[in-house]
Amino acid sequence: MKNLILVFLLAPIIAFGSNHHLKGFVIDAHSKAPLIGALIYWDGTEEATVTNEKGHFEINKSSLSNILIIDYTGYQAKKIKITDQHEMVISLTEGNEISSVDIIIEKPASSIGMYNSIKIETLGKKELAKAACCNLSESFETNPTVDVSFTDAVTGTKQIQLLGLAGPYSLISSGNIPTLTGNSSVLGMDFIPGQWLNSIQLIKGTGSVVNGYSSIAGQINTEYIASDSEEKLFLNLYGNSGTRLEFNAISRIKVNKNVFSRLFIQADNGYKEIDNNKDGFMDNQLGPKVVLMNTWSYHNDSSNWESKSGVKFDFTDKTSGQTSRTSPKYAVRNQQNKFEAWSKNGYIFKDKPGRSTGLQTHFFIDEKDFDFGNNTLSANETKFYANWIYADIINTTDHSIKTGLTYTYNTIENSFNTLSYGWNENVIGSFFEHTYKPSETFSLVSGIRLDQSSVWGTIFTPRIHGRWGISENNVFRFSGGRGTKNPNPFLENIGTFVSSRDVILPNKLEQESGWNYGMNFTKKFKLLSRSSTLSFDLYRTDFDNKLVTDLDKNANEVNYYFVKNASYANSFMAQLKLEPIKKLHLNFAYRFYDVKTKQETTGYISSQLLPNHRAFVNGEYQIKDKWFLDATLNWNGKSRIPANQLATSNNSEPFSTLNAQIRFKPNKTWDYYIGGENLFNYQQESPIINSDNPFDPGFDASLIWAPVFGTKLYFGIKYLI
Repeated sequence: MKNLILVFLLAPIIAFGSNHHLKGFVIDAHSKAPLIGALIYWDGTEEATVTNEKGHFEINKSSLSNILIIDYTGYQAKKIKITDQHEMVISLTEGNEISSVDIIIEKPASSIGMYNSIKIETLGKKELAKAACCNLSESFETNPTVDVSFTDAVTGTKQIQLLGLAGPYSLISSGNIPTLTGNSSVLGMDFIPGQWLNSIQLIKGTGSVVNGYSSIAGQINTEYIASDSEEKLFLNLYGNSGTRLEFNAISRIKVNKNVFSRLFIQADNGYKEIDNNKDGFMDNQLGPKVVLMNTWSYHNDSSNWESKSGVKFDFTDKTSGQTSRTSPKYAVRNQQNKFEAWSKNGYIFKDKPGRSTGLQTHFFIDEKDFDFGNNTLSANETKFYANWIYADIINTTDHSIKTGLTYTYNTIENSFNTLSYGWNENVIGSFFEHTYKPSETFSLVSGIRLDQSSVWGTIFTPRIHGRWGISENNVFRFSGGRGTKNPNPFLENIGTFVSSRDVILPNKLEQESGWNYGMNFTKKFKLLSRSSTLSFDLYRTDFDNKLVTDLDKNANEVNYYFVKNASYANSFMAQLKLEPIKKLHLNFAYRFYDVKTKQETTGYISSQLLPNHRAFVNGEYQIKDKWFLDATLNWNGKSRIPANQLATSNNSEPFSTLNAQIRFKPNKTWDYYIGGENLFNYQQESPIINSDNPFDPGFDASLIWAPVFGTKLYFGIKYLI
């Protein structure tokens, strides 16, 4: 399979499929700049599209009309009779001579693009509003693609999984800049408030080589609310039965017609101990968390340049562990400080549609300190990242390219008691990606990148993505390629420290690497005259080298070591989305995981605490544009529990959870919501093993496979201008 991918990358490609679409560019007649968001539609039909950020459009050819209308606010509309043109460049002249056309498009909560070479699922504001959505990890609780679970029964840290693999095997980016890397790959999600997000894009399998060599399992890209978006002021007050209060504020500052700034504030605090299961450990966390961000944007229609930048500061000081009535007290303290800054600067060649260049930069300093009883964990990281990208088309849009250079400086110093690891790394990389799109039924994206690390040596990353439009409403895609990631045993397994296990590190750390292959099929169809979607995904990951977190070798130890060519992950998902009656949207999904690793003492063994089978149902119903009802049912099958000498079972039991929310939005300004999580009140029995003796062998709060905290109720109020 690896050789086959290389053949695809290097061999010439022969196009197939017929041409059922018209494509081209819309530009300003005077400046030659691309016009973004120009409306393209066939006269007398409902078939329409808009131009993208490069002024490019694609539209189905119509059997009902051959008159194409191009309309853009502030410009004279154009009517063009289409004969045999395959691609065109259309120029518009400033000035309005016809009345504007208003098109109202109701965006779905989540959607799957049909025309991208890579399958991208987009979660919009409607999806993010279905739940409390306090941070990024909680943003996926109403979506089946990403799994969410707790790392342990004490700290309240949530982790995600994609394709049955832990979150760090996916690239998490913001504005397509890798942000949650290194020490932040798990803990950093708590500092991305869901209320700040405009959308999330999910990609399964290896992503584009433009974004780096990681993304073994996929990519999760977040987009913050833009600095120049219409919202002037947003306020949100949230509280839950776990005594947590949270406040969000977002304001817009208009410097002039070209420069906008936006200020984001989030603060939360837990203020009262809760111990519902009477095990002597708090079910919540006490203490403050503050996240501040300031973004800037510059855009001028008459200029070639566009710029976006921002700074962000994260702070938290939370405590958990045994209640104050206990002595001596096993306490967990979580202190984090992180400062980051980023910029995106782009230049568009107005006289060359499709040609652009840009520079992305990102810098952060991250300091983390933890106390776990008598143990201490310290983690410090500094990183600078720069990515220069050049994009162009070759003759026609059948061939487009992206190429560029990447530089990364990264230093990590992590220690647990007397154990430590770290590095001081410089990486220089280059990449080239070619998109071949001879027709609207077929496209192929071939990419390759080469990075040279001062610590890990040469890193070779080939990738390929293909799309075949079997028909207008049936799309088959495939992907394959290699990904690597830097090892980080302490911060990626933070939950294991809430135990009495001794930590055993390998003599030398190595990079992890694996090959991911996958395919997916998406079908759009009408059911009762309403749009429906059926999709199937199948992916496999084969690891060349994997860092194993072995909790089975010794019940009193967590052993870290590397295994070569002896770890794999199979993932299958089927999903059906429909609207049986108007305003009622249903989402059904089933997932199967087969994830195994060859451990030193047990041979091949299933991944710990990962159910092989999961089922998901989400329903949302809208009443008179003011009431919004939402409910999500999750069923989880059995999972394997790692060894512990005091554990009562080797396997978990199946269980179900139900989350629900009611929103009342009387007007565009106010939004009230109330909801509940884990409404069945299912709780893992005795989640903390040997909770009465946390300083003795056998104590373990990390073997979590089900909810720990029982039913949680919440309420909130939003205000928007």
